[in-house]
Amino acid sequence: MPQTERKLGIKLIALTAVSFGMLMILTSNICLSESKTWDSLVERKNQFFEKFTNTPFNGKIEVYWSNGHLKETGQIKNGKKDSLWEYYHENGKIKEVEFFTLGILNGTKEQYGSGGQLYIKATYKDGKLDGPWIFIDPYDGWLYKKGQYKLGKKTGTWTYYTILGDIEKTEIWKNGLKIFDSTDADST
Repeated sequence: MPQTERKLGIKLIALTAVSFGMLMILTSNICLSESKTWDSLVERKNQFFEKFTNTPFNGKIEVYWSNGHLKETGQIKNGKKDSLWEYYHENGKIKEVEFFTLGILNGTKEQYGSGGQLYIKATYKDGKLDGPWIFIDPYDGWLYKKGQYKLGKKTGTWTYYTILGDIEKTEIWKNGLKIFDSTDADST
């Protein structure tokens, strides 16, 4: 009987040790995954570090307005903005959404007015405008102009619209140079 009690005691100690170890691991993971604010980081040569370290920061940034609404959130990887970043107006509505690949804009970037209405939608590749671009009037919500970028320069047909949706004018761009403007053609 004493040997059985001893085995149970050893098992209880082992179970307690394992449970304590798991608790420590979970607690440390939670502490490591806590969001940071910009106040806890420094920027050196376009890279973010936790203060008083030389190791590039990896983790989540969350910043709040004084009223408690989220102001900004995103991930930092190897000291650079990465993946989805979201910015909010003080009223809590989305202000801007953008995607990064290790500090470089890549993908769609959207900007919104304080009422939550989309007014600019652009596409980036390797930090430069590259792809469709639209501007929607932020007050009335009508499509004002749309066009394309290639390697950061306007290209192709750019169309401007009236508030009624009619075409106001068109421009043709090649490698960042305007080669046609319909308003000039109408006056000749």
